[in-house]
Amino acid sequence: MSYGKVFKERPFKYGDVSNFVHYTADESLLSSLNEKVGIKKAVDKVQHFKKRLIEEYNKNRNVKMAIDVCVHCGACLEACPTYITSGDILNSPLGRAELIRAVVKGEKLSGKIFGRAAGAVKEIDESYIKKVYTYYWLCLICRRCAYVCPFGVDQTDVTRTVRSILYEIGMASRFTAMTIEAHWKSGNNMNLNPKAIASIIEFVKNEIKEEKGVDVKVKIDEKAYALLLPSSADLFMNLETLKGYILFLNVYGIDFTISTEATETANFGLFLHPKHMQGLAQKYVSAAEKLGVKLVIAGECGHGWRVHKNYTLPELRKKGIDLVHIYHLVYRAIQEEKIKLDPSKNGDIIYTYQDPCQYARGGDLTEEPRFIMNHVVKNWVDPEHSKEYTWCCGGQGGNLADEVVPLATQYARLWYEEALKSGASWVIRPCSICKAQLSHVVPYLNRMYGKDIEYSGLMDLVYRALVINKE
Repeated sequence: MSYGKVFKERPFKYGDVSNFVHYTADESLLSSLNEKVGIKKAVDKVQHFKKRLIEEYNKNRNVKMAIDVCVHCGACLEACPTYITSGDILNSPLGRAELIRAVVKGEKLSGKIFGRAAGAVKEIDESYIKKVYTYYWLCLICRRCAYVCPFGVDQTDVTRTVRSILYEIGMASRFTAMTIEAHWKSGNNMNLNPKAIASIIEFVKNEIKEEKGVDVKVKIDEKAYALLLPSSADLFMNLETLKGYILFLNVYGIDFTISTEATETANFGLFLHPKHMQGLAQKYVSAAEKLGVKLVIAGECGHGWRVHKNYTLPELRKKGIDLVHIYHLVYRAIQEEKIKLDPSKNGDIIYTYQDPCQYARGGDLTEEPRFIMNHVVKNWVDPEHSKEYTWCCGGQGGNLADEVVPLATQYARLWYEEALKSGASWVIRPCSICKAQLSHVVPYLNRMYGKDIEYSGLMDLVYRALVINKE
């Protein structure tokens, strides 16, 4: 199917998307962030950009491959949501690679002599860097391109690298920077203070009592066997997901606590700079040590899980602490017959499970949620594109920013149309970024298509399906 042709015929400006520019963070915000990780803002933007890009080219395999190995075969184009929905070649893995390839070649002898004939730009200025900023911040960091590239080029890693260089010269998405600042300040992305967190937990406990007829225990900043890391969005918007965590852990018999210093499994540092990703991840390690836990439980968040799996877990294991995803525990509880589930509690409607990008591409978390789906609903279907070929929600990579929502809505139509095609009326997209993005785009898409698609996390279904033994 030629998705590009389909989207060209829809009511959207197909072509140049350079007008969708992320608002940049102001100087004071960036200075505050820099102080937290010991980064000094570059004085000469152009020279620093070129110098750092060459450094990464010489040491980063994916940057080198994107520049030296890519043969412009175009395999990534039909896989890339940003290109499919815009038709702007610069809004693609190939186009983004070309922007930095030209800079690197411009620093080589052949580029200095032959210029554009050698695919190089001899000199770049701040306007060129602004173009790089525009298109690298429109990348979803979904990694779909990496799974179709015949040479295995991971353009997502290139995007993260380029964004980190842009950050060093004072160019970063305002939304992403503000989210990271909140996380540094309060331990969560929503800037919830300890009093607010305690109040929300108390409210949820009362809700569970009223709906399930059972008193549940939730420790806050107390020592326990396990530390639960929800997403702060679960304490603000996705309360059914939070209910699912709490009720399940109580029924399964795990003594757990929540830290008001690390009430966030999401890690937006992944989108901005490695030092922020690592620094925020260290918050989880410090909280786990402080509370004396033996296990850390990650809640529903795709990019958070990717960071946990690849960075937080090795750091925790140095301290003798393990880390699992909440789905690993639910999977185990079902297999051990330690919990009872009634799928009829979730009705007779058809559900579809759509993999978060970072679960399926880099998180190795695809089978557990499907196993759980088989036990919590009566009817569900896999979409045409699932697991490593899943479509991005449209909000990845910091694209939740209000100014990008019109374009992100177009990205979302790829998975939305697959949901319609599957016959499902309820979409399970468990990542907290997915759910945040769906809150923006689903009402619009429902009106546009004349449908009534609903959405939620997977732990929402676990909550409703859990049968409570009151004896």
